[in-house]
Amino acid sequence: MIDHGQKIHSRLARWSGRLALFFASLTLAGVLLHRLTSFPTPVAINVFALSAVGLAFAALLGLLSLIGIWRKGYAGASTAFLGIVLPLLFLGWPLTFVPALFKLPPINDITTDWTSAPRFEALANLRAAGAKPTAYPGEPVATMQQAGYPDLRSIALDRSTEETFELVEEAVRKLKWRVAASEAPTPKVGRPGTIEATDQTLLLGFPDDIVIRVSGTNQRSRIDVRSASRYGEFDFGQNAARIRRFYGEVQAQVDATLPTTVAGRRRLRTTRGAAMMKKLKERESSKAAPRTPRDRAPSSAQRERVPKETQR
Repeated sequence: MIDHGQKIHSRLARWSGRLALFFASLTLAGVLLHRLTSFPTPVAINVFALSAVGLAFAALLGLLSLIGIWRKGYAGASTAFLGIVLPLLFLGWPLTFVPALFKLPPINDITTDWTSAPRFEALANLRAAGAKPTAYPGEPVATMQQAGYPDLRSIALDRSTEETFELVEEAVRKLKWRVAASEAPTPKVGRPGTIEATDQTLLLGFPDDIVIRVSGTNQRSRIDVRSASRYGEFDFGQNAARIRRFYGEVQAQVDATLPTTVAGRRRLRTTRGAAMMKKLKERESSKAAPRTPRDRAPSSAQRERVPKETQR
């Protein structure tokens, strides 16, 4: 009979479990500190990188310990299992972004206007010393963006700049972006409206800056967006996805204002037109409403015809 109390515990398994628990706790602490406090993003990036290396090393020790456990009968299989599974849980989600490294362009600044990208002004003063510059990188990045994200273009609406700016403000509010500055357009002097806001990535909370520009006339307006990461060289498609979400929210606001199609082009009805449509709908609904018993009572002409019909 084997005395399990005398079995030698695998050192590799012990260290694998310890390292896995330590670096997993360090990762969680970094995420919480970065999202809930003013923990510096560059420091958080270093913490996450160190934790990833530590978790990978813990998993390697766990795999090596299984060899000794299998061959020499060492104890510590459960510890080795913890040292392997815990890193896989924490590293599994980042590994899903690896295909994007080979598929998407290595850029972190996306705009719908490459020739005259919207500029950061208020947010330029909020960026830390280690953050990326706010100036648009220029033609090389624009070329890569056109190849990787050809669908991101300016959008035009048959609305005045003031109405479109209200739609944009509502879309930003729905997306829960933190607005840093907002300036309504002034059509008389030809000044466009701008909104500068900040968003965070879902899990790690990395900050990305957005600037929206609304330009045009009293008849037609144009929306341009720029989304740029403050840190890193590669955004894994996050900025492009953010612009698509914004356009989707703007489209939802447009659809909520009773859109129609005129001459093959989408137009938006004014508030007066919407009120008229509402009155017409109420009138139609009142006509279609079920009649009361009194309404269903026969008229005098109908009552006179009843006896004649019975006489026949």
